[in-house]
Amino acid sequence: MSDKASLYTRMIRAGRRTYFFDVRETKNSKRFLIIAESTRSDDGTFNRSSVIIFPDDVENFLTAFSEARALLKESVVS
Repeated sequence: MSDKASLYTRMIRAGRRTYFFDVRETKNSKRFLIIAESTRSDDGTFNRSSVIIFPDDVENFLTAFSEARALLKESVVS
C-alpha cells in the first residue's frame, strides 16, 4: 500500500470498533475508496477487514447503502 497516496481519511470510533474511510490514489492517478473496520479482541490484538469501492461502483454502492440505512432507521423508530 505504500504506492498509494491518501487523499482523504476519516476515523470513527465506536466502542471496540474503529471505522476508517480512506480515499486513495495510485501512482497512475486512479482513485478508490477503502472502508475498513478494526476491532479489538479480548487478548488486545486487532483484527482488520476492509472493502474497496471503485469509482464505477460508487452510485450502486450508495443506493444499496441508503436502502439498508432506511431499514435500520425503521427498526430504531419501531
